[in-house]
Amino acid sequence: MLFILVALLATAIDIGAFRVLTRVELGTTARILVALTPLPGDIALIMLALQAIRKLDEFQKRVHFEAVLVAFLSTGVAVFVYGYLQKAEAVGPLNFGIVWAFMLASYAVGYRIAVSHYR
Repeated sequence: MLFILVALLATAIDIGAFRVLTRVELGTTARILVALTPLPGDIALIMLALQAIRKLDEFQKRVHFEAVLVAFLSTGVAVFVYGYLQKAEAVGPLNFGIVWAFMLASYAVGYRIAVSHYR
């Protein structure tokens, strides 16, 4: 329950910072401070996720590890390919929200692959 609450709060802060940065005229220092505002919530989420993973048994840890590996490598490949497409002037700037959504989706795919492998 704590993880969900922190995730919701961190998401609200992320969205708020994004909106301020795109809609409010600020000086350089203020823009940097707003850009760094989500960091404490995001770090708290990482710590809570790590804490939850440490409570799992070895099998569950292995499944999550494989899912993270698929997500990490898939996202890396996708970002590189997108970068090449940008150089080819086939696509516009990279949207970090799309990257995050892709990472979550590839984690889900990796989780499904790992679970089905061990059945």
